[in-house]
Amino acid sequence: MNANEISPKLNPRLKRIKIVSRIAKCICFVFFVFTIVFLLLSSMAWSHWAPKLNVWRALLVTMFQIVLCIWYWKLSRLFCFYERGLIFAAETIRCIKILGFLFVTGGLINSILRLLPKSPPPVLPPGVTQTTGATFHMGFFTFDFGTPIDFGLLLAGSVIIVIAWIMDEGRKIQAEQELTV
Repeated sequence: MNANEISPKLNPRLKRIKIVSRIAKCICFVFFVFTIVFLLLSSMAWSHWAPKLNVWRALLVTMFQIVLCIWYWKLSRLFCFYERGLIFAAETIRCIKILGFLFVTGGLINSILRLLPKSPPPVLPPGVTQTTGATFHMGFFTFDFGTPIDFGLLLAGSVIIVIAWIMDEGRKIQAEQELTV
């Protein structure tokens, strides 16, 4: 039996994996589309307010949104592999590694964003007051020890990369054992 094949007695489990993966793939695709729409709308807003905003901040926010788009796309691809029954295939593990690297990249971008100085508040005409609205938090979770560096995303990405490496080594060991008599 091949290392990537699933035994016939696991078919009900594989069927559940395929159903859940199809649903998760659709949800990831919706988030992917939403992120692209948000990226396009925010890029139009950046171009309109560009003279008043920090250009580096706008560039880094756009880079973070692009990383987020790629992350949702890769997550959708991962669930596509699961839907096809490729649980421990090399492509699946490579996709998990890429997701880990995207987590680390997003964490680095987020940390650089937190290091940049805040742009000064806009000058409002007399008689106009500014109300505080909802803020956009870009991190999934933060773990910063009071510093501007977000260790949470860096740690999560590193753990994902290590898990993918262990899965890949386990797949290789299983393939080697199947070849020995």
